[in-house]
Amino acid sequence: KGRAAAPAAPRGARAVRSLPRLGVTVLRTEKRDTPQLWRSVAGTPGRAPTAAGKLWLVGKLRPNLDASVPQVGAPSAWAAGHTGRGVKVAVLDTGYDQQHPDLKGVVADAKDFTGSEHGVQDVIGHGTHVASTIAGRGAASNGKYTGVAKGAQLIAGKVCGDFGCPEDAILAGMDWAANSGAKVVNLSLGGDPTEGGDLLEEAVDYYTASAGTLFVIAAGNSGPQAETVSSPGTA
Repeated sequence: KGRAAAPAAPRGARAVRSLPRLGVTVLRTEKRDTPQLWRSVAGTPGRAPTAAGKLWLVGKLRPNLDASVPQVGAPSAWAAGHTGRGVKVAVLDTGYDQQHPDLKGVVADAKDFTGSEHGVQDVIGHGTHVASTIAGRGAASNGKYTGVAKGAQLIAGKVCGDFGCPEDAILAGMDWAANSGAKVVNLSLGGDPTEGGDLLEEAVDYYTASAGTLFVIAAGNSGPQAETVSSPGTA
């Protein structure tokens, strides 16, 4: 079942993104306006608070790398006839290099959720790396660096910019991907898990249940001396 409609922006803030399926409105506020925003949300004597279930700070996650193709036994899968043909995979990352030969004709659709001046073009390289690991055709290396699901189709959502991955961009990308027919959504990114869960974890659970989407999320990149499963992989 769906959730309530996204709430309107309270006084002292402006709405920059609405995600009605999650019942979420993303707000921006100037530092000077935060007292007014807080009074609007919390309420004051004689004035009821604005209807908002919960406030979340927009944190930033970070991209993480993935393992190499032979490590996961992809050549054996290919030999058995499993190439990912007919499967649409969404890559939510730093965009992709639109000129990269390994991805020519592979990315069927792309969208920027960060407001980048470069659009979906990947100026960092991580999204191109991940997209190629998933479904790159290996054209630039005569097949040496062919992706795991070398027959799959990709859609690319740019949710990470020069300074990290804003959570509202990730949420919007997840919503787009889950409702674009992607059977698999890859999130090679992560941030510190929060006690009691967070909105990204909730979104993974929601779209898994409502759209039947399989989310593949980075884990283990911080090593054994840290919390090895980061959010939203902790879903």
